[in-house]
Amino acid sequence: MSRPNDARRGPTGVGPFKEVGPFKKVGPLKKVGAFRHVAAIAMLAVTVMAAAPTPVPITEKIKQNQAAIHATQAQLHTKRVQLHGARFKVITIAQELADTNNGISMVNATIDQLDRQIRQIKLRLDIRRTQLAATRASLNRHRTALDQRLVDVYEYGPVSYLDVLLEATSFADFVERWDFVRAILKSDSQLIAGINTEQARYEGLVQGLEQANAQLAAAEQTQANKEAQLAGLAAERQQLLGAARAQRNVIAQQVVELEGLSAAEEARLQALIVEKQREDYLATLAARRAAAAARRAAAIAAGLPPPPESPIGGPVTFIWPVRGPITSPFGYRTDPYTGRYALHSGVDIGVDYGTPIRAAADGRIIYAGWYGGYGNLITIDNGDGYSTLYAHCSAMYVSVDQNVQRGQVIGAVGATGYATGPHLHFEIRKNGVPFDPLTKL
Repeated sequence: MSRPNDARRGPTGVGPFKEVGPFKKVGPLKKVGAFRHVAAIAMLAVTVMAAAPTPVPITEKIKQNQAAIHATQAQLHTKRVQLHGARFKVITIAQELADTNNGISMVNATIDQLDRQIRQIKLRLDIRRTQLAATRASLNRHRTALDQRLVDVYEYGPVSYLDVLLEATSFADFVERWDFVRAILKSDSQLIAGINTEQARYEGLVQGLEQANAQLAAAEQTQANKEAQLAGLAAERQQLLGAARAQRNVIAQQVVELEGLSAAEEARLQALIVEKQREDYLATLAARRAAAAARRAAAIAAGLPPPPESPIGGPVTFIWPVRGPITSPFGYRTDPYTGRYALHSGVDIGVDYGTPIRAAADGRIIYAGWYGGYGNLITIDNGDGYSTLYAHCSAMYVSVDQNVQRGQVIGAVGATGYATGPHLHFEIRKNGVPFDPLTKL
């Protein structure tokens, strides 16, 4: 029997080995050398076979891929929580900034009021300065008159008002002299009183002017302080808002990347499941064909007529896993949990918490556990490339590799994973691709 070419190639893959054997002449080699050469080839073949990697079973690949998906889903959940916190932080800082801007508007209104007060103070200052100038001029006139009066007294000497009266030559002259003296005394008293009044008014105006100047300086300082304080606060919160938005964008990008990674891992898992389904389906068909052939052979050997052949691998039929209204059909929609517009790959059936879930068709459990947004998920391989998924379960009564029959209770309705309330998310897939379950029910 001839050997395949691959079996006759050397370890370097360059050309076939020459045929050797105990009875062929190989140059100067003796028979013993020929046997040793054959033994070396055998040992080399064993070494090559031992070094060849053992293929990983598909079930193990599925488990590894599911573990990777679990890890990615956990990271994705953590990042989504961080993204929620970052978005809340941005909203909070933006609200604080809006409050600050409102405060700035209120302070600007206050500043406008201060501006009006400052203008009024300046106007009062101008009026008081004018009044002060007029008072100063009046005071100067009174002082000039008083000085002139003193000069007159100095030039003419001190004259007693009594002498003036005694020198009167008649009563009429005395009355006239008395009116004159009284007028002089009144004039001097008024002059002195006017000087005192003007001096007091002058001092009051000076004091008022100083107070007005102090009010003006205080108002201007208050205005400057408020403007500086609010400007600094607004700038600080604007920086915080920019930093929070940058952090939110980074986390959002990480979420997008993890979602893409999760989608790719789920696609690989679906491909592995499809491959496993095909293997199982072919193995089942082969077993059924072998059993049918054995029955036919046994019947023929016994001299009996062979049993009629029946079709192998009939169509898969489905039933409703639960009875209830369709609250969300198959197709694209805005996800109520994430807010994104995406394909809803099954139907949501609105039923009460704890409602029994029944297998939609015969099959074998290929997954039963937590699966990211699906929550507690049960997946059944129904054969012929079909698989059914039952998500958000509150309880699971089956395990992997368990065979189930159509109508058998496999779990209970819940709201685990990304769910806004208790319901059953039900999917039917063909070769890993979801389609509308209503076309099969």
